[in-house]
Amino acid sequence: MIKLFQIAFFCLLLLMPTAMHAGPLADQKLLDFLKANGALTEPQAREIKATLDQEDKQALQLKAEKEAKEVRVRYDEGLKIGLQDKSFELGIGGLIQADYLMFQNSYPIDNDFDIRRGRLWLYGRIFRDFSYRLEAELEGSSSNRLIDAYINYDGLPWLQVRMGQFKEPFSFEQLTADKNLVFTERSMGFYLTPGRDVGLMLHGSLYDEAIMYGVGVFNGDDTDADRRSQKDEKQVTGRLVFKPLHHWGPDFLKTLQVGGSYSASRLDTSDFSLKIKTPARTTFFTVQPRAKFHMTEEIDDLNRCGFEMAYTLGPVALMAEYIKNDYGSVKLSDTEPFDFSLRSWYAGMLVMLTGERPELKGGVLGKIRPIRDFNMRTGGWGAWGLGCMYQQFEAEKIVYESLVYEGNSVREANSLTVALNWYLNSMVRFSLNYSRSRFRDPLFLGNDADGNAYYRDIEHAWMARLQLEF
Repeated sequence: MIKLFQIAFFCLLLLMPTAMHAGPLADQKLLDFLKANGALTEPQAREIKATLDQEDKQALQLKAEKEAKEVRVRYDEGLKIGLQDKSFELGIGGLIQADYLMFQNSYPIDNDFDIRRGRLWLYGRIFRDFSYRLEAELEGSSSNRLIDAYINYDGLPWLQVRMGQFKEPFSFEQLTADKNLVFTERSMGFYLTPGRDVGLMLHGSLYDEAIMYGVGVFNGDDTDADRRSQKDEKQVTGRLVFKPLHHWGPDFLKTLQVGGSYSASRLDTSDFSLKIKTPARTTFFTVQPRAKFHMTEEIDDLNRCGFEMAYTLGPVALMAEYIKNDYGSVKLSDTEPFDFSLRSWYAGMLVMLTGERPELKGGVLGKIRPIRDFNMRTGGWGAWGLGCMYQQFEAEKIVYESLVYEGNSVREANSLTVALNWYLNSMVRFSLNYSRSRFRDPLFLGNDADGNAYYRDIEHAWMARLQLEF
């Protein structure tokens, strides 16, 4: 009688909900006990075991689904809030760049401290396949504070769709993030690129980034404008990048990257403006709708093309670009239509003195992460890098005849920049740059203390920057 009571008691335990089970091992011991006492046949035991296994599997699946929906807050080079499975995520970050600029030639331009960039951004993901970014500039008096605002479908790495305001797919240097640049300022050729605009872009990568592309249609009037009376036709811009030896070449050539960019548009005369600057941000070439004593009445088209190369090997990164802008059928009042071109190129390098390896990610230069972060208590001194760039800008001679005043603009300039970068950690960097820029003709820089016009054909400048990303 007692034996039958024990068997009945264990059967009752077997029929309780899964939550009461001690686990698979206890279930197996219970089945073995019942079989040994003749309460269950072998087929019955197998059937019950299969049921228990299925219940355990469902319980584990429910637990995993519950954990995946739990909100997690973490800090990974920026504050991130989202679900465990990353199907929904929100990131908050920003960038501060504090500069000090000093000219060696006693320019009328003041040596001064400056906040070069002060930005905040939100970014994240919804329903796993859609990402977004919203970035605003807090520094400066310009009313156009919106930097990026776009939605991106990236469910397929080889075919992504982006719509909103963002950088047009043009130029290695232009697409490299401000925080990851080797030098404090971009090259002269950067001012020939399309920059940011509102539009629609298809982009993606194939064969583990052996091929990367982007092609889009944009308004053609830079960042979101309030002007709706313009006659601009839409601007088409594209970039194609190859790593030709990424999969089958020798190891030391796998990172070699070559590419080209192209952009075509028809301009409204109000957008016919351009400013080219030195590495010290001195404007030395300016084109505006009012040219000399003439007004720009018509301009046919603007075609941009660019060729690029980038390569990394161990602690060394090399990069070079050539960019050309062709303006067609520019007609000023009382003049015949004419064409002209602007050209610029640069060649640069970065050598990490402490052994870090620069990387090319997504077709641009990635972030430098020190092997050992700066820490006075443990003796870590961060990472040190030395950069060097030579660059040149040239405009055709016709611009002196019709578009600019000699002295106020210089149609040819070259510059040498040397940079020493101290990466204290992956988010804090100190940079010291020296640049020497030579102009083809003396450039008017303002009036000195006595009111005399100040011209120089060489500019020496030092730039110090402390950068914090958060």
